[in-house]
Amino acid sequence: MYFNSMMKRLFLLVLCAMAFSFAEEAAPVTVPEATPEAAPTSREVPVRYWVNGDSLEQMAIFVKIQNDTVYLKNPEGNQLKQLDKLVDRENQALQESNGQKVEEPEFVEEEEEVPKKDTVEIIMTDAVRDSVAAHKDVTIQEDEGDDDDLETAMARELQRQKLEEIAKVEEEIRQREIQDSLEAAAKNPYITIYRYALKRLYNLEDNVMIDLSLSNYVVPVIVEEEETIELYPPGNANLFVTSETEACSLFVNGIPLNQVTPDTIKNIMPGKYTISIKKVVKDVERWGVQVVKIKADSLNRVSIPMRNPETRLTVNTNPENVEVFVNEEPTENVMPHFITDVIVEGVKPQLSATIYLRKVGYRDTSVVTEIRPYMPNLVMVEMTPVLDDLDFIQEQKAFDRERSQRRIGRGLLWGAIAPIIAGGVLWALAESDWSDAADKKKAYNKLSAFDSEDTRKMVKDNHRLNDSGDTKFAIGASLGGIGLGLLTAGFILAF
Repeated sequence: MYFNSMMKRLFLLVLCAMAFSFAEEAAPVTVPEATPEAAPTSREVPVRYWVNGDSLEQMAIFVKIQNDTVYLKNPEGNQLKQLDKLVDRENQALQESNGQKVEEPEFVEEEEEVPKKDTVEIIMTDAVRDSVAAHKDVTIQEDEGDDDDLETAMARELQRQKLEEIAKVEEEIRQREIQDSLEAAAKNPYITIYRYALKRLYNLEDNVMIDLSLSNYVVPVIVEEEETIELYPPGNANLFVTSETEACSLFVNGIPLNQVTPDTIKNIMPGKYTISIKKVVKDVERWGVQVVKIKADSLNRVSIPMRNPETRLTVNTNPENVEVFVNEEPTENVMPHFITDVIVEGVKPQLSATIYLRKVGYRDTSVVTEIRPYMPNLVMVEMTPVLDDLDFIQEQKAFDRERSQRRIGRGLLWGAIAPIIAGGVLWALAESDWSDAADKKKAYNKLSAFDSEDTRKMVKDNHRLNDSGDTKFAIGASLGGIGLGLLTAGFILAF
């Protein structure tokens, strides 16, 4: 009877196990879909905090301030190393600021951490102490006595089993306590402090104080923005560029574009630009340069001719009509070499050429550039206007007036040369006429006793020569006076 009931129970258990296994196989396995993780917007930083009533500051990892509560964590592993580095750096900076000599730390190889074996620590409760004492007594009795009967052996075995059970129970209790503490730490790993209970909270990573007046705060993640280099100012205009020779590289204000002619420069801001083209023909670079004014809301067109290789200096400015001085600083005695926009032909190649630019109402500008052989050598300068310095503008105008006066003075000095030379020539011609008139007078005085046709002619020539000499002398004297006047005025104005 008993055997039949046991067989029925075993049969039922086998049926239940088979049904459970079938259910597991039939149940569909659902795999959670992977969702892309959002980029973190906050970061945890090492901090030094000071609680009201404490005498020392403490170190921790700052997480956030939420609802007037400061959340901190104890540093672990790499965070501890980072804290040590920050503290060492802070101490070194303090020593340097105090003028102390900072010793360089010696490099010490980090020893690999050997994982410690878990050791079981037995909690010494009263029951454990009694068990240990009883075990000692049994051991002493074993050593002293020679009783080997069955009852003594059974007693010792019961005592051993009891001690093992007690140790097992104690170990279970300890493991349960450790597990509970780990679960509690996992559920709430933070050190929470009310923000008004803190005197200060210092961010060691960024070297700034955390504002404790904020009810909610996190340290934002520092995002490094990639710099985008604009080849030209963006706008709503377009420029269609063609060239005599196709497939020439395009440049805007000297900046290369990844385009070749014929092509359209799209979405460019209206304004003035220097458009260049380049093509290498038989290992020689050939260039073409043209200044273009691009208008808004229209398709602008330009055809740039290709020029033979030669060394040129192309100076363009915004605005135009700017004075250009090449390798010579502008002074009152130096006039502008060129006026922009200008292409200077036949310049000599040089490693460093200084170009001075000047215009009333704009700041004086100088540019140092290299003049390369057989290149257009483009220089594009945006002049800076003077908006709030009227004294500087007045100084520029006074400079121009002084330079104009000196220029006029030098012109007068050069202009005085011609009348002075002309006056000298006329004076010499007058002296010649007077000398000839004196000779005629001597001749007809010798023949004065004889009234003849020759005598009358000599008298007439004498008068004519004297009148001609007087006229030339008067004109020469006038021209000489004018020349002296111009010389005097030019000397006064030029110096």
